[in-house]
Amino acid sequence: MTTNKTAYVVGFMGSGKSSILKVINQSTNINTVDLDELVVKDNGESILKIFRNHGEEYFRKKEEESFYKIKNMPETIIFLGGGSLVTDSIRTTIQQSENSFYLQNSFDNLWENIKNSDRPLVTTGKKNVMKIYNERLDSYEQCKNTIDMSNSSLKEASKLIVSQLGWI
Repeated sequence: MTTNKTAYVVGFMGSGKSSILKVINQSTNINTVDLDELVVKDNGESILKIFRNHGEEYFRKKEEESFYKIKNMPETIIFLGGGSLVTDSIRTTIQQSENSFYLQNSFDNLWENIKNSDRPLVTTGKKNVMKIYNERLDSYEQCKNTIDMSNSSLKEASKLIVSQLGWI
């Protein structure tokens, strides 16, 4: 695998992105960026507040701005929010990358992981969240690498990403 590239991890809410980021941070020296955390830092408001005060369209614009600051960071794994691929330019970048990873899981498993969270879209109800999941599925499936999270622990998924990249 070529060095000096950027990698991207995507998946629906509750797929394990933040947890895998933590495992990689604890077990390697690979640079990681949580795009949601960067959006919060860049805008001085939590994602929940951005959604409430400005709406999803505004959030997606700010997310895209933050993404463009970091999209080509060498040997960095960028963890993207569940909805980031709705933005054409972000989706195109991810889908063209050989280092894109989709954390796949069934909707029922994902719903179990998120149903009690304070995520903005969860408050719209299970039926609406399932609709959103189905709308995003094709974009996720365009990633070059898929990890079945129903059969992988967070540690196994982390090792798979790191070994696939070959950066250490």
